[in-house]
Amino acid sequence: MKKFLKFLAIVLGGAILLLAAFVWIYAPIRAKNLAAQYDQFRAEHQSEHDTIDAQFNQHDTVVNGLKWHYGEQGNPDGPVILFLHGLPEGWYSWRYVLPLIDQNYRLIAIDMKGYGRSDLQDDNYNWHVVAGQTLDLMDSLGVKKFYVVSHDWGTIIGSVLVGDHPERILGYVRMEADLIMKGNGNTPPMSVYLTKPQWLLFQNNWVAAFMYQDAGWLIGTIYPARMKTPFKQVDRDYLTYEYSRPGVAAMNPKYFLTKNWDLYSAIGKICKNDFPFPVLQLQADSDPAQLPEIFANAATECPNVTIEWVTNASHFDNFDQPQQVADAINRFIQAQAGK
Repeated sequence: MKKFLKFLAIVLGGAILLLAAFVWIYAPIRAKNLAAQYDQFRAEHQSEHDTIDAQFNQHDTVVNGLKWHYGEQGNPDGPVILFLHGLPEGWYSWRYVLPLIDQNYRLIAIDMKGYGRSDLQDDNYNWHVVAGQTLDLMDSLGVKKFYVVSHDWGTIIGSVLVGDHPERILGYVRMEADLIMKGNGNTPPMSVYLTKPQWLLFQNNWVAAFMYQDAGWLIGTIYPARMKTPFKQVDRDYLTYEYSRPGVAAMNPKYFLTKNWDLYSAIGKICKNDFPFPVLQLQADSDPAQLPEIFANAATECPNVTIEWVTNASHFDNFDQPQQVADAINRFIQAQAGK
């Protein structure tokens, strides 16, 4: 027995030493090497990146100490549509959608806080705080009332934004996010984590940041697996460029921390929809994170929310089927304008 305990102590001690070496030696060396690798990547792709940027009106501003970047298109004096992207994305998520939206509208697609060229300093990622900071940006642009179109994690923040400030919203199109609450409060059942394991895994920000640091691997792993159409190299390169910016890997995972959650505001409140504006759930028919069956009871449980399906599309339907996405948004806003 003593020999076994001694052996066990040696094994555990060795495992602890290996873990310590991984965390304190390998991980910092890897981070340094990846930073240098992606510095070179961005330099090599700068011209290509700038050519794409030039196709849209790019803006940078500071509001209450926070940096914001956004792309803009359409009529600068028209009604505003605010586009909020998901993970791991940026304003570029809407590259193929924006030109197809009614150009009589002012189209604003932002890099959300913690992404791309927007703020990478403030570490408060409480969903209500981020929603309020996003509204501060709209205030700074002189926008009083506006439509919101959101995708994935942008839908989490977008849902909180429209719920906290319904008097500012003309209509809401939410994409690729749950609509019906599961579990109680901020404690979803384990079944949720089976389709969204990152919600559990990324509670450890060190683990999340370690994975996010290799932006090319992250983009190249997530997108092709959640698209029905081929993932273009030009899209892969632009998204990798933006996601590899210093600071993104450290800040972006903070959205996942349970201390920042409010699942009722992000999901349940939208399903209930007592708002003075319409809500459209625009959902891909082949999204593994939100399978069609989870919306089976939506007509009963969320009777004031309209559901429309994007066909032959997976999670990144804004890349898979931009024409279908744009057509649905156009129909939605034109229906409201005609009232």
